[in-house]
Amino acid sequence: MREEETRHDIVVVGGGLAGVCAAIAAARLGRRVALIHNRPVLGGNSSSEVRVWVCGATAHGVNRWARESGIMGELYTENQYRNPEGNPYYWDQVVLDAVLAEPLLDLYLHTDVREVEAVGPADARSVRGCTGWMMGSERRITFRAEQFLDCTGDGLLGHLAGARYRIGREARAEHGEPWAPEEADGALLGSTILFHTKDAGRPVKFVAPAYARDLAGTPILRNRVLRTGDNGCDYWWIEWGGELDTVHDNERIRDELQAVVLGIWDHIKNSGEFPDAENLTLEWVGSLPGKREYRRFVGDHVLTQQDILEQRPFEDRVAFGGWSVDLHPVEGMYADGPGARQRYADGVFHRCAVCTR
Repeated sequence: MREEETRHDIVVVGGGLAGVCAAIAAARLGRRVALIHNRPVLGGNSSSEVRVWVCGATAHGVNRWARESGIMGELYTENQYRNPEGNPYYWDQVVLDAVLAEPLLDLYLHTDVREVEAVGPADARSVRGCTGWMMGSERRITFRAEQFLDCTGDGLLGHLAGARYRIGREARAEHGEPWAPEEADGALLGSTILFHTKDAGRPVKFVAPAYARDLAGTPILRNRVLRTGDNGCDYWWIEWGGELDTVHDNERIRDELQAVVLGIWDHIKNSGEFPDAENLTLEWVGSLPGKREYRRFVGDHVLTQQDILEQRPFEDRVAFGGWSVDLHPVEGMYADGPGARQRYADGVFHRCAVCTR
């Protein structure tokens, strides 16, 4: 095992698309940047490990004339040129190339930050350093910097530093949001595991493992649509864990999601209802749950339902979005109702410099 210490101007923890864009932006402004990610590939939920499609401003054509801009727009455009077929492995390389092109940006993959040094009162914490373990290389690295950015998704860096955060839903009266519950609760959006199939050109049998879920004992067959031509994000509704803790129950959630994926595939292959599935085989099944929600840090302004739907302008806006207010049932795929309720604004909406949600 090796002990190391590095010094940078800015440390970004989390190599999803938010962390990648933040790290590239800081490097282009002349700062020495460390980008730390605990997975082998960049991109977070959009990576080949999870395979959620990249779609924000356009909202699948709802905002016809909108598009991603800035660094995200660069990545999106480059991917359209290199990868018009949407190969998830090629997308990994597009994101990695963009990071490696920045001479002031140092990349640390396979590095899991577990310790944080922070000082100051509860309402004004300041991070002085964080320490990560680089898996496979047995390197314990302490990162020192003037600024730290938490782009972990789960908010682990901020949590370890003592930052204020929330988990779950606020009561309707707190922000006057019509879609909020009457009483605050700990309900979350669940996690998802996707799968891809391919035509093998010959009949392929499927013998389900013992742990595959029998769909007959669930509401899935009566409330969800199964089709042989669907792949990947067509199955976004394979979602579960909203009634649990999406971090501390991550392995339980993963096991249930994989059991359902294989139960769905068993039904498609062996129920007799899908004769066109004879030549199909599983090409890929995710092993890492794609998380939708966990800690939300409390900033100077909380972005509300009204801010989005009324497209309220912010003078200090730093970004924009176009996706809907997208509420899923906490029961996920086992809910008797629809998989999601969505409300779109009349175009894109702003994100201010101090907004949290």
